[in-house]
Amino acid sequence: MGTVTRIGFALHWAKPVYVGEGDQLDTVVSGPADAIRWMQAHFKHKRGLVYWRAHSLCHEALLGTLHHDFARQPFVDAWVEQSHFEPVPET
Repeated sequence: MGTVTRIGFALHWAKPVYVGEGDQLDTVVSGPADAIRWMQAHFKHKRGLVYWRAHSLCHEALLGTLHHDFARQPFVDAWVEQSHFEPVPET
């Protein structure tokens, strides 16, 4: 019979991260599950080493192979990098 993998959807970081669009930091990202959801919903550019490192470490934290607090700073780094991307002009 197979094994059941526990997923840490309820994991919370010791300190939440406040994110948002523009100057509004109005959303609280409290753990790796929130971080993955935020990246999927709000990142316009889902590529690059910083993005994939954050996504991967948040995923590992959810699976329990990495302490969840180690995924916090990579998420912050990816969010900061994302906020510096220039908008693509519409044609």
